[in-house]
Amino acid sequence: MQHIEFQSGKTTRSLFLMLGILVLLHLVVVFCHVVLHIKVEALTQLVDLDQESNLPTYFNSALFFIGAILFYLHGKTEAGKKRRGWYLMAAVFIFLGIDEGSQVHEKFMFFSQRLLNTGGIRTADLGWFYYSWVIPYGLAAAGLVLVLSRWLFNLPPKLRRGLILSGSIYLLGAVIMEMASGKASLATYHPPSDFPWLPCESYTDFANCWLYMDPAYITLYTLEEILEMTGLILAIHCLLRATAGKGLTLALALRPRD
Repeated sequence: MQHIEFQSGKTTRSLFLMLGILVLLHLVVVFCHVVLHIKVEALTQLVDLDQESNLPTYFNSALFFIGAILFYLHGKTEAGKKRRGWYLMAAVFIFLGIDEGSQVHEKFMFFSQRLLNTGGIRTADLGWFYYSWVIPYGLAAAGLVLVLSRWLFNLPPKLRRGLILSGSIYLLGAVIMEMASGKASLATYHPPSDFPWLPCESYTDFANCWLYMDPAYITLYTLEEILEMTGLILAIHCLLRATAGKGLTLALALRPRD
């Protein structure tokens, strides 16, 4: 029987290596479009950080599911009410992992925009709240912090600080950078015909594919995704380190068939 141990240091380095490769490939796409004016349609679909159902999306979802498993396993080591916070965090990570892959928050975006439009605010005037899903999700995040505050401050100091830091980095990307990129997306419109080398048919929003020639928008959404995945990797690192601190080892056992 073979065992694969998930040590915090090695696992974190491996995850950051994967993230680095994805970011490098994404930057190759950006360089080809913005500098060389070369159309790289297949690579855009595969690795552009702003697209859906591609390698970065699946990697991001996997990070959530890994985090969910670790939160659940930590909960299994606790007794009574102490388990609730761990299990709640596991459930939140499962939901966000599904959301990342299926874009549930896009539905909230359209719903929130309709509510704001009903109140007399035009979509074009939303500015920082153009991606208006941040409103219900921001409120949900604030509520989660309140609900889990006692659980969080009862954690060992090192783990608590690590989770707060990783969560702050994630929210900086998922909320602040998302809001900034939403505002940047309201810049002067250019028709797709202005940039014939862009694979507009590959982008989620065909009409606004000109944004992928805008350095401000590209920078913001790239930082957004990097910060999100960095926060998740750091959270995984903290949870794995805390597992070792409890004298436990997380391992995958492989054995041949009988």
